[in-house]
Amino acid sequence: MKNKSREKPELSRVWTIVIVRVLFVIIGLLIAGWLLYQIRTLLLLIVLSIFFCYLIAPIVHLFEQSLYLGRRELKLPRSVAIALVYLIIGVTLFIAVRWLGPLLWEQVTELTRSMPDYVKSGSNAANNLVNGANSWMRHLKLPQQWREYLTDRTGDMALGLLAYVETFIPVLLGYLKYLPWLILVPVLSFFLLKDAESFEQTIVKMVSSERLRRRIHWLLRDVSRTMAAYTRAQVIACAEIGVLVTVGLGIIGAPYAGVVGFVAGLLEFIPLIGPLIAGCIAVGLAMTVSFKSALVVALFLIVLRILQDYVIYPRIVGQGIHIHPLIVIVAILGGAEIAGLVGIFLAIPAVGMTIVIYHHYLAHKGLENLRAVGVPGPNETEPSIELSPSTSGLPRD
Repeated sequence: MKNKSREKPELSRVWTIVIVRVLFVIIGLLIAGWLLYQIRTLLLLIVLSIFFCYLIAPIVHLFEQSLYLGRRELKLPRSVAIALVYLIIGVTLFIAVRWLGPLLWEQVTELTRSMPDYVKSGSNAANNLVNGANSWMRHLKLPQQWREYLTDRTGDMALGLLAYVETFIPVLLGYLKYLPWLILVPVLSFFLLKDAESFEQTIVKMVSSERLRRRIHWLLRDVSRTMAAYTRAQVIACAEIGVLVTVGLGIIGAPYAGVVGFVAGLLEFIPLIGPLIAGCIAVGLAMTVSFKSALVVALFLIVLRILQDYVIYPRIVGQGIHIHPLIVIVAILGGAEIAGLVGIFLAIPAVGMTIVIYHHYLAHKGLENLRAVGVPGPNETEPSIELSPSTSGLPRD
């Protein structure tokens, strides 16, 4: 009886400690989540800088390769190689702006000036469409209640689309406040890329166990490869969509093909939502010409989307981590609810990194379980599961 009476206070003390620790962990997680939400714009700036690092890393690595003149080895320091890449990018952008800038600016100016007339023309086209649909429904002898319902919904959808297109240009101009990021992103990327090796070593040295150090090294390598593959695939997809939309709309005869193609290329970087917004803009502008033109543009964009999502993009991204479409949709919707546009932008990379970390966790636990039962594990020189495409991440010294 005395032993039981002694065990009860001891058990109560243990449970109290456990509950207090759990509460502290929950409170800490809530505070960390709140802080991350408050600095979400800064996080987006850092993530964009990291993406830019992955984009130029292969070119920097190319300039770092040794050259041999006779018996003499010439090798550029990483900082000089990065500066040289920046110089090439700057010259290329300068030539592109001098060549394409006046054309795009002329189309944007004309579109902004003519937007009220286009909205009026689009409204007339929407009304004509509704009246034609009403006559067609009368010909089919549909009930009056059905005709009124379909007519009202069609008119509301058409007018809503035109209103969205009308307000898009001012909203787009509102993002001009982020123009300083064009300077901040390259500056941050310079230091991130120059000191990538030291950053990795610092993270690895924070762990005392040699086995965990190797595991963290492999984890960072696979995360780097996955992010590199995703970033380069997105950039290539943006350029490809921009060109195809511009050429396609130009052949169709849709208005402002250059501006729409440029916007579609930029929005392609935002999963799911970006292509949808670009499609609404293109169809809305085509509606100001005629319903037939809008229908042709819609069919063109649907076909292009199918080819892009199921034929072109899988070949671009290669053998990276395959995420189920349902997970992609849920992640994007969740990101939109949590952090708006920033959440949408970060949703897919966050899911990809989570999958990589989860695979490494399973591999680590599997080896630990083997050792626990006395079975010698494999020589830990390389993970047994290929998690990402064989695309180099940040170049190493």
